[in-house]
Amino acid sequence: MPKLAALVAILFLAPVARAADVVVLGAGASRSAFTAAVDEWQKKSGHAVKASFGSAGEIRERLAKGEKPDLLVVPQENLADYEKAGSIDAATRRDLGAVSIGAAVKEGAPKPDISTPESLKHTLESAKSVTYMDPARGTSGKYVDEVVLPKLGIRDAVRAKTQLGEGGYIAEKVARGDVEIALHQMTELLPVKGITILGPLPAELQKVTVYSGVVMKGAAHPAEARALLDYLASPEGRKAFLDRGFSAP
Repeated sequence: MPKLAALVAILFLAPVARAADVVVLGAGASRSAFTAAVDEWQKKSGHAVKASFGSAGEIRERLAKGEKPDLLVVPQENLADYEKAGSIDAATRRDLGAVSIGAAVKEGAPKPDISTPESLKHTLESAKSVTYMDPARGTSGKYVDEVVLPKLGIRDAVRAKTQLGEGGYIAEKVARGDVEIALHQMTELLPVKGITILGPLPAELQKVTVYSGVVMKGAAHPAEARALLDYLASPEGRKAFLDRGFSAP
């Protein structure tokens, strides 16, 4: 009996491993690859991932309003501000993948040339309508609006016929025929059906954005969030990113 009592006591007092719900807030460009990668991690770990995605501006707004995810996936260039604010554990950072900006037209439409700055300029000048992310909300939109178009000398002309995107897959406007050409990150063009991707912007005008994951300070499940990050940065986890338009960071 003493042995039985001791065994019962051990069973009741031993810590019980519980499945965690790891809450993730991520940039829209990472959505497709991240979702594919975490499917396998959830099966292996027994934990669940509750992820939502938005533009860089939307993420800033949600965090400012007090949202507290366990894990943040954002452009690497944004991490300095979050670190300065004391909201992230910078030591946990993992670079997950890099993505460039491309252009797309409606499937079946003529495919204009964007291979050089001159041809891109001609294509954008000739287009009846354009869409790219609102510069105040998205990384690619800010770059297109503040760097690409001014370098080409056509910012005002293109801005006058642009429908700014607020988030999500803005190339869906092109697929519907509402807009003629979309400029967006390649990872957010690839999942959209009904469009033809013309390719990346010319090297002279290109911006490659590295997306990184980092654990938030005060995370409810920091250990599980770090384990998820380690998996995403592993060869197995990174394959989902490489298969969906990212390059190695």
